Amino acid sequence: MNHSLLGARTQLIQQLVYFDEELTTFLEAYTPNQSKIRSTTRQHLMDYCLELTRLMQEFKEEILHSRVLIGSRVLVRYMDDQETDSYTIVFPSKADPNINYISFLSPIGSCLLLGDVGKVCSIETPSGISVMKIEKIEFRNAGDR
Repeated sequence: MNHSLLGARTQLIQQLVYFDEELTTFLEAYTPNQSKIRSTTRQHLMDYCLELTRLMQEFKEEILHSRVLIGSRVLVRYMDDQETDSYTIVFPSKADPNINYISFLSPIGSCLLLGDVGKVCSIETPSGISVMKIEKIEFRNAGDR
């Protein structure tokens, strides 16, 4: 296994350990108490951990770039004007919109997380519905945790 692949595997295992040990603390810090948002976020993170576990069982570089994970850079095409943009999906503490690092809890990050190439996401914005399609996924080992 090459060095960058080993680093990616290590980061993803650290994410699994973090969510296993700190999920309740994480949810308390980032979601309202006893809310539908907390319940939905918990389920989304459980689905994420199940997908990570599956990916670890057959870990290969092409699989690593087949799903949007925390740490993935995602190229999207906006369907209304065909413009493209890229976002890196990160933990909330690493989010920085100035460099397109977006939290997996944000509306865009949440919609993209676990998506694959071709997935279409609809995001409600103040100016209306924005529809985007995933064009490319590249795991960048940038999500941390």
